[in-house]
Amino acid sequence: MGFPKSSLAESERSWGRDVRLLVVDDEEFIRAIIRERMEIEGFSVDEAQNGRQALAKLGTGDYSVLLTDIRMPEMDGITLLREASHRFPDTAWIVMTAYAELETAVAAMKHGAFDYILKPFSFDVLFVTIRNALRKKAMERELHDYQVNLESRVKEQTELINKVYVRSINALVRALEAKDFYTRGHSQRVTLYSVAIGKNMGLPPDRLGNLRRAAILHDLGKIGVREAILNKPGRLTDEETREVGRHPEVATQILSPIPFFRELLPAILHHHERFDGLGYPGKIRGKEIPLDSRIMAVCDAYDAMTSDRAYRAALPARDAVAEILRCSGTQFDPEIVSIFLSVQDTIKDHRGSPAAEWLEGEVSDEDPGPAGEN
Repeated sequence: MGFPKSSLAESERSWGRDVRLLVVDDEEFIRAIIRERMEIEGFSVDEAQNGRQALAKLGTGDYSVLLTDIRMPEMDGITLLREASHRFPDTAWIVMTAYAELETAVAAMKHGAFDYILKPFSFDVLFVTIRNALRKKAMERELHDYQVNLESRVKEQTELINKVYVRSINALVRALEAKDFYTRGHSQRVTLYSVAIGKNMGLPPDRLGNLRRAAILHDLGKIGVREAILNKPGRLTDEETREVGRHPEVATQILSPIPFFRELLPAILHHHERFDGLGYPGKIRGKEIPLDSRIMAVCDAYDAMTSDRAYRAALPARDAVAEILRCSGTQFDPEIVSIFLSVQDTIKDHRGSPAAEWLEGEVSDEDPGPAGEN
């Protein structure tokens, strides 16, 4: 079978010097003619006599273009396209055949072929087809690179915005600690205890990270409570108790506009719920209460009892443990109480660093680890 000669000008020769071409055809004569003509243009050309050989060569070479016949023994061109086009997405696929069958052309395009040409073809037509295929692949790569770079820029901007948000929340946490001297370090210790329980339960790192952040921020809503109430040495009035009791909802109102913190909101909102359903603000019970909230409830109560407050001195640890046990099953989840007691010996009483310092560095692909362990 012969092919009409190309009419390309001499000035355009060697345009294919950076192109690797794999020719797949069961007729050696056809492969030889194509190879000879394409090498004149500067192409680096390899040959395969069927789809199976082509697959082997594709696995060892980086080809710019694959030019394949349709009807071949062992593995035909359509099967080759179906099995390999998705594995070698940077290769431009062109199908050639002596049979003008619409169904065959549609099948080739469906499986990733760029174009479909009939034998015998002019080399001018083949060159134009290859050039167009290479341009299309170059555009696809540029689009992919643009998307990757765009995603990277969006991620960088998102992290920057999150860092600004975190710094703002840090300022609020520090302001809260300045308002309430007696609870300075409270969030730090609740975080330490909560993460110890979470680790004992086998929570995965991402869950531990969220538990840690929620524990750090669980009392953030107290920034909206009057300082006179936070530091009142006597019993609170009913109205003052209601004001303090709104702090979980205030915290979620502060944090809800910030995407970085939204996963934490249920845990923060419900950390004062009771296992028997008599807590606040939702009066939900049992396993309806988020796990992180049930963990923080035990840790929050224990630290509150073992810390000096304006209205009383700290209780001994053994008395606080006795109270936790007494309220197991009513105020607290019994399973969490049991785990809390089992990890007590591994918990050190850190009472120095402000909790706000632990929130620094939270915007990261990897959680820096439980608070107080750095």
